[in-house]
Amino acid sequence: MKFLMQAFAFLAIFGVIYLVIMNYNNSITLEVLPGSYDAVEQIVIHSTKTLNMAFFILSILGAGLISGICLFVPFYLAQTEQLYAYKRELEKSSIKTDNSSSQVKVLQAKVEVLEKALKEALK
Repeated sequence: MKFLMQAFAFLAIFGVIYLVIMNYNNSITLEVLPGSYDAVEQIVIHSTKTLNMAFFILSILGAGLISGICLFVPFYLAQTEQLYAYKRELEKSSIKTDNSSSQVKVLQAKVEVLEKALKEALK
């Protein structure tokens, strides 16, 4: 699944690069503000901006990347926080098992010593 998503991302980036290369000569006219009516001259005045098509495509790509990053960073931070909490819990449980296993070994050694002492006392 990870490989599929990475392949799709690379294809999308290559598609954008292709569009930028094909449209670097073209320009696009955007209407920035809605038109206003000039009653004296009886015309509608539009506020427009002419942009290079390649710049427009790259700016849309950049805006999409930034919004995607801003959307998924909180999920990533929450996941890493949960991962660190899980690691701490595992460390605590492993320390507890180490303590209990060492206590069992100490008790086994004491039992062996007592068994030897009992055998010697019975002789």
